[in-house]
Amino acid sequence: MKIKTPVILFFFFLVWSVSAFKAPVYGKADNSGFSFLKFGMGAKAVGMGEAFVAQSGEVISAWWNPAGLSGIEGIHLSFTHNQWFQDMTVEHFTSALSVGKNTLGLSLAMGKIPDIQKREGPTDQPIALFDAHDVVFSLSFARKVKEGVALGFSAKWLYEKIDIHSASGLGFDLGGIYSPLENLKFGLSVLNLGEKMKFEKEKFSLPTQYKAGVIYSVEKKDLNSDFTLGFDLVKPRDDEVKIHLGGEYGLYQALRIRLGYQGGYDEKGFSFGLGTSFRNYSIDYGYLPHKSELGDVHSVSLNIEIK
Repeated sequence: MKIKTPVILFFFFLVWSVSAFKAPVYGKADNSGFSFLKFGMGAKAVGMGEAFVAQSGEVISAWWNPAGLSGIEGIHLSFTHNQWFQDMTVEHFTSALSVGKNTLGLSLAMGKIPDIQKREGPTDQPIALFDAHDVVFSLSFARKVKEGVALGFSAKWLYEKIDIHSASGLGFDLGGIYSPLENLKFGLSVLNLGEKMKFEKEKFSLPTQYKAGVIYSVEKKDLNSDFTLGFDLVKPRDDEVKIHLGGEYGLYQALRIRLGYQGGYDEKGFSFGLGTSFRNYSIDYGYLPHKSELGDVHSVSLNIEIK
């Protein structure tokens, strides 16, 4: 039997990731900016432990793997509110339109950290309060290049402002999805590629991530239910390999229960999520507790499909 090229590429990436996991990098400082690009986006993905690289047909896939947009039919819209620890919030809007074998996407994410204390020394009271803002505007393109194979690309304009100082630049995402079977998908993506940016006098790199994942789904029409299982390997540019596991159980197309786990992190572990849908609308909720007293993550998404 002839082995197809996408399968070879996937297993090459998988072997490289496992070898990197066996030889972790210690004592390496994180010199990345725009850290919120590493956060999970979309309540469904958060509930499934962010095991979302091989997911196809979801408009929020643009955040994880632009090739995932290739499974969309018609017009999809999604609005997400993320409430993170220490009053951090991110509002995210994303949309996608399918045109034949092509899919076009547009996204906007806006993050805010309010009331940061400003000090010039060890004083009891800060001399002022200021906010930090992050903005990401993305344009995405995905195409089904042949049966079972899709490729995607995103270009992102990035802006970060802390007090009166700011930095901006461009970033890029690349991704691919291979589906040898209707219910089995493999995904690869490289996120946040780009040149170093400058914040005042200090240069920093984008938080580049290399991801490989698989999604397996089973549908039981006689029971009006379905089950999806996802597994991802994530290699940050300046950290060890992380493991993401997630599952979703759907009952009567009205209730979806999700559970996930993220391994290799100091603060993150299990996550939980719920979802429901009615006609062309769906609402998802994701909950990610943290192990320390930083606080928890709550994510709510409203999704609309127009066919």
